[in-house]
Amino acid sequence: MKVIVVGGGPAGCAAAYTLLKEGHEAVLFEASDSIGGRTKQLHREGFNLGTGALFLMGGIYPRTMALLREMGHIKKLVPWKSTTELMDDDDSRYPVQLGKFSSFAKVPTLKLIDKLRLLTTGIKLFFSRTAKNPFNGSQLAAYDRGENLEDWTRNNLGSRTYEYVMRPIMDFLYAVPLRELSTPFPKALVRQAHKISLSTPPEGIGQINDWLLENMSSDDVHLSAPVDHLARDGAGWKVFANGNVHQCDAVIIATEAFIAAKLLKEFISIDAYQRLMGTHYTEYAHVAIAYDEDPWPDYPVDAVLPVGVDGERDVGAMVLHGRRQPASVPDGGQLVGVYFNTPPLANMSDEEIKNRAIEQVHDAFGEAPRPRFVHLFRYEKGLTIAKPGHYGSLDKVHDLLPPNIRLAGDYFSQAGVEAAIYSGEHAAKSLSK
Repeated sequence: MKVIVVGGGPAGCAAAYTLLKEGHEAVLFEASDSIGGRTKQLHREGFNLGTGALFLMGGIYPRTMALLREMGHIKKLVPWKSTTELMDDDDSRYPVQLGKFSSFAKVPTLKLIDKLRLLTTGIKLFFSRTAKNPFNGSQLAAYDRGENLEDWTRNNLGSRTYEYVMRPIMDFLYAVPLRELSTPFPKALVRQAHKISLSTPPEGIGQINDWLLENMSSDDVHLSAPVDHLARDGAGWKVFANGNVHQCDAVIIATEAFIAAKLLKEFISIDAYQRLMGTHYTEYAHVAIAYDEDPWPDYPVDAVLPVGVDGERDVGAMVLHGRRQPASVPDGGQLVGVYFNTPPLANMSDEEIKNRAIEQVHDAFGEAPRPRFVHLFRYEKGLTIAKPGHYGSLDKVHDLLPPNIRLAGDYFSQAGVEAAIYSGEHAAKSLSK
């Protein structure tokens, strides 16, 4: 079977890898000039900048880890201890470990009653029925009761735990107010939190895509080749890209949901089209600040997360990437990532975001000299957000697709590398059957 994969992010690369492994012919089309999607790496003046995803999460990324092990790359991963400080409104600092959720229970602002509620709720979640796989949209749909994460957290854990535990973690991961998030994913995540161990490939998350395609012929990877439209071809399909027509038996569309909707519009029902177009995307921005010489070589932690109760915060996290991924900086240098929350971005210009990032870095780690450069990554549609009801709505789309068409992408569950890889592998295996 010949399958064309549209989209060269982790979902598309995982789909192509799986198709080849199962004996099929795979041809990949990517609209940009390099593979990787929101995980690609940008090299600038000796620094290796991650454009999106930061780390893998070990045991809760079972398919990603399984494929890395299968390809012989698992031992190349660089562990990250993720030593972190919570920075309160009054500049008080509380040490935690980002990859160990239980460490947040030691934050001194939490009272005994808060810790007891954390413990009892954690036990209840561990023994309750939740999605076994946090990245399987079908499983998540079965547990989506329409409740948002802020209400659930305040009702079950209290407001202090909301501000000093759940909010900083989710601000860093998803950058949006918790009232916009449904509960099945974080519940499943908390239930498996003991499996988390953070790591990254030596050249950044984007290296995973290179590994997935390392055995694929370069003639079958088409870059700068946006797919314009599809057409039926008997029992198969025609794919139109760059003025050329490519015939195939099946197609996997591993793009953003709205692009998939437009490509499939004439072949799917209005209901399916609207479900895809209704996938919620948010604006997203982060800033990379590069220093030729590390201004904070003795700083005790690798990351700082702002916390407190003074309403919305511009920034969700600041990370010293030279410690998270040593190969991302030249010898003696440092690279700071500043990750913004979504709501303030609507009223901020690019220069305001950059200036605010530098201010926040100085507040977090201390004053520093003029940086080598300040690089802004700003995406109008940067992250998919699973609002209440999202999982059920998207899960139904699979049953509304034409024959030999499959969709893949992190939007079927929750934005993340594992979500993308799981969906790409699943789409390829579904076609094989």
